[in-house]
Amino acid sequence: MPNASTRIARPLLRWYDRSKRDLPWRRDPTPYKTLVSEIMSQQTGVATVGPYFERFLQRFPAFGSLAAATDDEVTALWSGLGYYARARNLRRAAVLVVREHGGELPRTEAELRGLPGVGPYTAAAVAAIAFGARAFALDGNAMRVLARLHRVATRIDLPSTRARLHALGLAEVPRGRAGDFNQAVMELGATVCTPRQPRCEVCPLRAVCRARAAGVAEALPRKATRAARPIVRVVCVCVTDGARVLMVKRPAGLLAGTWALPDDECVRGTEPPAEIARRVAARAGVCAAALEYRGAVRHVFTHRDVTAEVYRIEVSARDPSVDGRRWVAAAGLASLGVSSFTRKTIALGGSFAKRDRAVVRP
Repeated sequence: MPNASTRIARPLLRWYDRSKRDLPWRRDPTPYKTLVSEIMSQQTGVATVGPYFERFLQRFPAFGSLAAATDDEVTALWSGLGYYARARNLRRAAVLVVREHGGELPRTEAELRGLPGVGPYTAAAVAAIAFGARAFALDGNAMRVLARLHRVATRIDLPSTRARLHALGLAEVPRGRAGDFNQAVMELGATVCTPRQPRCEVCPLRAVCRARAAGVAEALPRKATRAARPIVRVVCVCVTDGARVLMVKRPAGLLAGTWALPDDECVRGTEPPAEIARRVAARAGVCAAALEYRGAVRHVFTHRDVTAEVYRIEVSARDPSVDGRRWVAAAGLASLGVSSFTRKTIALGGSFAKRDRAVVRP
């Protein structure tokens, strides 16, 4: 069998040319499109990203329009995509590009690392794909491909292993088509060299894959066992006048910068949820005399498993906004950054229509 250090660019690029997926950012690519797609694809599959990317580019076609937007405008188009700090960082990066780089994206990894939200992987990916720099972007797909290709048995969550894999990948980057090579590695990991049941029989690198030769491809890469997600319970209060709902902008932490129902964490055994709901309502300036329990909704985030107990309070019409809070009609949700979790709590709260009273929890 040929040695695994054999150059892999030629067979990999041949495979990529005939097998690559038709993704919107690969059509008429620009540095701006590349940056947006890479930021959106962090922690998110490309199948999910596609529609968001196209809507985002329609609204913000270049750095100038994105830099001129507000956080709320950008987050609104990100609504449902998750990891909302990415949206705010992308807007701040656009501001920096316009202000300090004349609207042109920096071309080197080092300069790209100076942009908000751009780490080593994104800087390498953008430098290679947008500018042809001889860089290597080490994402989860690339780590899996290289760990199997070279039969690296040490855990990939260790910095020393990642450094080794990056060096192995960088050594393979051709001087021409560096961007396509990086995308080909990612594509191979996403569609052939998958975490489970890798399709080794159709892999263009099967002849030089050490893990395949040893029959251990599916056992690699090794990583630390993921800790169980902590279970979190919160109490949400849906304050409504029947046509609008009171929303607040979340501070630092989970879903920071998005708009949500007023809430507070429920520490089991310390205080009944209804009392927490009354306290949340009072903090929002609302009397909780007519508190209705609407039920519970569960949402599993990457790092926590959240169940929200939802209460409803009906009030008379109020001013549109007070002290960072905002009264929002159903149509207004589209103009705010509202997470999927918050949409679930609003739907359960029945915020935009009168509903039969539910039993009040004691």
